[in-house]
Amino acid sequence: MENHNIMIVALHDKPDSIEDCIKLLNDEWPRSKTARLRSIESSNPNLPISLIMVSNTTTGKGDVIGHAKIARLPFEPASCMIESVLINPANRGKGFGKLLMEECEKLAVKLGFSTAVLSTHDKQQFYQKLGYEFCQPVSQYGGGPSPSKPSLSQAKEHKIPTKSDKSICQEEKEIRTSVTVPQPPPLPKSNNAFCIAKVYMKKSLNQ
Repeated sequence: MENHNIMIVALHDKPDSIEDCIKLLNDEWPRSKTARLRSIESSNPNLPISLIMVSNTTTGKGDVIGHAKIARLPFEPASCMIESVLINPANRGKGFGKLLMEECEKLAVKLGFSTAVLSTHDKQQFYQKLGYEFCQPVSQYGGGPSPSKPSLSQAKEHKIPTKSDKSICQEEKEIRTSVTVPQPPPLPKSNNAFCIAKVYMKKSLNQ
């Protein structure tokens, strides 16, 4: 997508912008350069794919002013995850974030997805204006669901009898009353946005 001096392209089609992309992301969300490089270098046509917004393209390489990533959701094949959506501070409030999201959604539809999911700490109102609604958390990893906990009857069945429950409880009580554990120091106050609970939102792309 190209509009005047703004261009949105796949990062793997513009590898000369990788360093600028790393700086953009790490200025907002600090991370080791090696880990960040490993993440964005995985961009490919079969997903995950990193889209970058580049300005001043008429003067040469251009400046990376935005980024977004589209990835698969292993347990929801009809849905994709849009993540790491970012516009640099100097270009916020100009409609670039909306433009970048629209391009992500268009690409997601071309790739066969019917729903887009994302998570955010503090941009709920922005995404609501784009048609996103709150939803349940989703799994972004393919490790499979956690094994279910055994039932009470199963736990009793596999329990190795050593001492009676009453004697065990008495010993634990004596230990707790005989040992004084110092209280941990209070956590430092922080204005970091990541202290705010993350919420998930989704949007149907068939509208």
